[in-house]
Amino acid sequence: MTDLTLEDDGSRLTTDVDGHELVIRYGWKGDGVMRVDFVGVPSALGGRGLGTKLVGMLVEKAREENFKLIPVCGFARTQIDRHPDWKDVLA
Repeated sequence: MTDLTLEDDGSRLTTDVDGHELVIRYGWKGDGVMRVDFVGVPSALGGRGLGTKLVGMLVEKAREENFKLIPVCGFARTQIDRHPDWKDVLA
């Protein structure tokens, strides 16, 4: 699978794959809790598991930087539900 590097602009985590931008939009609720508002993968990249990888990278970032997640985005919530080992980062 593609190695991804996330760039953080303060409200979005982004990465580029084959000239397409993948994005996680987020906001902070305070007390070390990130609200995940949107996970987007262009349809041209669909079916490659990149959305799941993106959420997994966010889970790892939360663990490394010691914050919790509230997945408002349905896709993010579904992926975390499908990976019980990711639930430790839920607020």
